[in-house]
Amino acid sequence: MPPTPDQLAQANIARNLRMDEGRGVGGVFEILRKSTRTAEFAFNGWRPDTEKRWREVIEVDAGVGGDVDLAIVRRMIELIRTHYTGDFRWDSHYLGRVVVLSARPADQEELEAFMIREFFGTPTTKPAYR
Repeated sequence: MPPTPDQLAQANIARNLRMDEGRGVGGVFEILRKSTRTAEFAFNGWRPDTEKRWREVIEVDAGVGGDVDLAIVRRMIELIRTHYTGDFRWDSHYLGRVVVLSARPADQEELEAFMIREFFGTPTTKPAYR
């Protein structure tokens, strides 16, 4: 029997941000709407040490002539950095495996490139994962 929509949603929640040894925050990003200038995405998060679950819906405006994909990714990175300052585990749908990424500001370019590829399938020239 195929999984129910609730089972699929729970499986997705268990994917994107993986906790490192049970610490931190886990969750799933979901792009809800995207136009040439604006977009809206949701973060469905949870804390493993409590029963706390939440959903944040965030609107992004890339500005006139801006790159909406990059604006989405940069806002996602801001959200990640509210919970992680160093390495974190990411269950990559694009690569089909868990990778370690860095939330450090010095690694911004690599993290942006990885996430653009992850969400939008845009090839990158630099490996942004290990």
